[in-house]
Amino acid sequence: MKRAIPFFLFISLVMAWVAGYSPAATAEPTPILIPSVQDAIPKLHWFGTSAILYNGSKVLYFDPISLGGNLPKADIILVTHAHSDHWSLADVKKIIGPNTTLIVSPWCASNYEAAKSDLGIPDIVLSEGQTTEVNGISIQAVPAYGSAYGKNHPREAGGAGYIVSIDGIRLYEAGGTDAYPDMAKSNCDIAFINLNSMGQNKAMAEIIPAKVLIFVHTSSIGAKAVADLFNQSIGGGKIFMAMEAGPNNP
Repeated sequence: MKRAIPFFLFISLVMAWVAGYSPAATAEPTPILIPSVQDAIPKLHWFGTSAILYNGSKVLYFDPISLGGNLPKADIILVTHAHSDHWSLADVKKIIGPNTTLIVSPWCASNYEAAKSDLGIPDIVLSEGQTTEVNGISIQAVPAYGSAYGKNHPREAGGAGYIVSIDGIRLYEAGGTDAYPDMAKSNCDIAFINLNSMGQNKAMAEIIPAKVLIFVHTSSIGAKAVADLFNQSIGGGKIFMAMEAGPNNP
């Protein structure tokens, strides 16, 4: 995967910035999360890249790839775009169950068509601005475009992010994207941000109205470095978090 600067150099710069940053003498109090958000965090697992599991009243997977460990069958699988580190036929097949719904962006539609006989389930193609409901779970597709983390994500390709309303919370998987003004309208509680340039990370962190923002599409070390930095430098009642990437072994 191409990046504007080598990955380890980027992380070194971030960690150096964190080490040299002096927070204000009077820090903001730690934000208090509503119970539904607090309850949701332990139900999340990060496999690496942008692959997220939410194991709540329904089982959701975002961009499943490199899956390992305990893999509950999916109620809903959501794929943001067709880059090979987001769309993985082998991993999607691992989590298909008797009641799985597959939701893909238009960018993934041809990938699904090529694999539908192998998958054995229908798909729902959800374009930005569209919504659907699956067993009481509301899903909204939102724009996702730009030159995120050194790869091109043209808007006309049809990628998407998703806002999923479940268990009294709204989960936002931003997808392969840069910051854009309408992100401020992405009504959500927990957001997953793909690690981008420092400028783009900061812009998204400031504009997305989530209370909890979790960095993905990087290493666990990189995610923690950026989360630590932004917890010191960005206020607004937001909490920045990092998860440990790897197999799901609860």
